[in-house]
Amino acid sequence: MNDYFSQAAIDFLLGNVTAAVFEDFEANMMSGDLAVSAKKMRQQAIETCQRLVIADQHEEAVGGWTLLMPNAPNTIKSTPFEESVLLLTDAAVYACKFDWNMEKVSSFERVDLQHITSIKYGTYITSTLSAAQSNEETNVGFVITYEAGTTDIARVNTRSFSSLQSRFEADLLDGTASTPQAQPSGIVNFLSQSLTPATQPRVLSAKALSSRAAVAEGDEKRLSEIEFVKTVCNEIERMALFGRVVEVGTERKSLVEEGDVISLAEARRSTGLLEHLGHSIKKLVWA
Repeated sequence: MNDYFSQAAIDFLLGNVTAAVFEDFEANMMSGDLAVSAKKMRQQAIETCQRLVIADQHEEAVGGWTLLMPNAPNTIKSTPFEESVLLLTDAAVYACKFDWNMEKVSSFERVDLQHITSIKYGTYITSTLSAAQSNEETNVGFVITYEAGTTDIARVNTRSFSSLQSRFEADLLDGTASTPQAQPSGIVNFLSQSLTPATQPRVLSAKALSSRAAVAEGDEKRLSEIEFVKTVCNEIERMALFGRVVEVGTERKSLVEEGDVISLAEARRSTGLLEHLGHSIKKLVWA
């Protein structure tokens, strides 16, 4: 049915989805397509990204996850947030923007592990329009702070010129953009932008997807959002510290710390009256 709320109610009564479908609807004003396996799609996206963006054959893939990332690079809050792919190798972290309709990588950013200075994880609230979006236990994420170097790059698929333009404009403002060059990667051509060293550290932020699946898939045990985020952060730290030279007699400093990325109070202050009004109107239309 085109009426998303009615469709969600029907699916719930038939036992095809759990009560979490109503939380998803309240946040997005839409319900998912039960014919599409989100788990399978995400795994295929991770495999596609690994095949296309890891150009160095000597790099070993360590892990891959799907997370929500800001639309603009080098920001903590830039709406809309997009479901993206984060890859970890023994040399770098790759943040990949993925076109889910075309099943292709639209752009990606590579951060050398040796340039990471800190990783902070904790509450990451980007909207307070619904109860689910304001929940401090489920809305968590992390931000990676790093010093940009010559091995850090941003590449855009040659078919995604609008994305390329917006990324270059953002970096030109802080003087970190360099001349783009075409770089082959498998059967896809990317335009490459080197992130030259800047006076201010750069950030790479990501937010965990909800661990409460709306689709009824049995009793599969899932990590909570905070457990998932801590696992990802610890894995990145493990690879980032591996091979770093530590002076004799000094203690190796942890890169990971716990703290709010965006607290509930900060999110409430940044959510305007017009956003609340627009969300209320959507609820009246669909529910």
